[in-house]
Amino acid sequence: MSIKNTISFTALTTLILASTSLYAEEDHDPSDVARATTSFTVGATNQGDVKGFLTYGFGVTDTQQGMVAVEANMNKEGKYNDSRVQYFHVFNFDNPTVPKVAVSLDVVDNASLTTAALGPVIAVTPTEQFSMYFRGAVLGGAYSDAATRQFGVSDDSAVGGMAAAYFTVKTGKDGTYITLTPEYTYVDGDIETSSLKSSLRIGTPMNSAKNHWGEFRLENTYGHLESASLKQDIDDTVAWFMFKSFF
Repeated sequence: MSIKNTISFTALTTLILASTSLYAEEDHDPSDVARATTSFTVGATNQGDVKGFLTYGFGVTDTQQGMVAVEANMNKEGKYNDSRVQYFHVFNFDNPTVPKVAVSLDVVDNASLTTAALGPVIAVTPTEQFSMYFRGAVLGGAYSDAATRQFGVSDDSAVGGMAAAYFTVKTGKDGTYITLTPEYTYVDGDIETSSLKSSLRIGTPMNSAKNHWGEFRLENTYGHLESASLKQDIDDTVAWFMFKSFF
């Protein structure tokens, strides 16, 4: 197991153990991406990859909450694939249409690139059954040594931005939801990266208390990595089967 793999899963295990002492929330809504919650998610793809994802939510003031999220993925051979650490700070407003705004710091690491992104998430809820979330961020980071060697460049610096939207429809009184998410990321440097991830999510509660949820995700990532000497195209579709438990 690599050093990165060990660090990621050690952090994940620590947070899982810490979560056993947390209070239970009364209202669980996994479709709300701007809500600070405490939960654990495990999932697998049709290709054999495995994901572990833990969030730890806490109160800051009467109208503000914080949340730390840690995610780690392994491929079907049990090797490190990628990881993600996020911090959300949520501001709640007394406004039914724009009920909250969150600011997030998001650190992502994979075999090609490590980035840190900072930006807002805005929740817009025109009706009880339909909600939208908009996210934008500026990011900076560095390409891995393996990527710079492969693409024949010497400068590993990377700067760019991302934009995402989440459109959610709740189809029943039990909270069952369908979410469509386009997410675009652009990174500039000696290696230029452009990608569009499109996700379809369908989630439903698995018990009457609504603290256990099942979710099916279909994700397509389309884009390219390009330098002066090499271009690599990306077109990958995977299906995720997820189980989420709130604490």
